[in-house]
Amino acid sequence: MSDSPKEGYGRGMETFHSIIGHRRVIDYLQESIRAGRVSHAYILDGPDGIGKMMTARVFAATLLCREGGEEPCGTCISCMQMDGGNQPDVAYVTHEKTVITVGDIREQLCNVVPVKPMVGPYRIFIVDEAEKMNEEAQNALLKTLEEPPSYAVIILLTTNANELLPTIRSRSVELPMLPVPEKELTEWLMAREQLPDYRARMLAVYSGGCPGVATACARSEEFQSQRDTVVSMLKAVPSMREDRMAEFARDFAKDKDKQETELGLILVWIRDLLMYKAVGEKAGLMFVEESDAIRDQSDDISYDALWQTQEEIARIRADRAVNVNMETAFWLFLLRWQERFGGGNG
Repeated sequence: MSDSPKEGYGRGMETFHSIIGHRRVIDYLQESIRAGRVSHAYILDGPDGIGKMMTARVFAATLLCREGGEEPCGTCISCMQMDGGNQPDVAYVTHEKTVITVGDIREQLCNVVPVKPMVGPYRIFIVDEAEKMNEEAQNALLKTLEEPPSYAVIILLTTNANELLPTIRSRSVELPMLPVPEKELTEWLMAREQLPDYRARMLAVYSGGCPGVATACARSEEFQSQRDTVVSMLKAVPSMREDRMAEFARDFAKDKDKQETELGLILVWIRDLLMYKAVGEKAGLMFVEESDAIRDQSDDISYDALWQTQEEIARIRADRAVNVNMETAFWLFLLRWQERFGGGNG
């Protein structure tokens, strides 16, 4: 799930105040605008859904705003164009393959950079999923970064800055975007999505502090359906028959797109079991509405067994990347997890 360049358009002008978290990044960008020290290249590095695209858009809108302030005014022609997704001096580098090729970079960036801005003081290029640039594409970009025109600003959005050439990183301002703290994201979700506190907390934890992921899940009927299915399975694990395990394993293996969601929900459940074992009360649980089942399971499984179960989930995630048979892997995972119940004193 990459940040979409079109998401957010038409919902009202985004500003730096619209962005949750990332105060150090925002302060740096606003200070660079205030001091007139805008760099030719930035790297926004963080997981999908953390807010990289929104931050890049707000920064671009501010640089091009006719009012020249530290926030986009929202009313000038440039801001209205930005809000409508048709600012002529902002370009998004897109790609149709699993990699960003040298052709993509040359056609959409390198060959366009020499063209001066149409109306504003800057010509801004936003490259999403920049880690997908192959070596040829990165070398082509590097040539532009070595001698950029004064008006060019290139913003690279990436989930892994280590995939970029050291020479690109050394010529760019690198800004890590860290997960939003659980409490802050929970309160934001409660206000923005009108969620009860327990559901907002669950999404804050499940999303790993990524507002985009949490918001998408809050609005997704499919996610709610997946959640209900996974919870039904989790409650049944201690007494589940092997044929039922096999059925869950088949369903898990069928849809690769849903596997990460299901594994994430399982981790939240294990987190609740650990929390209940430590505290002995339902306050702070993510699945608070399932507190009775969590209490019963936490009494019947040891800390060591829960840590082992977490480690097995990490192994399943790693196995997904190398095409291990997921049906067998998940069936064995459920079987071993069930065997760990009955040792709750450890």
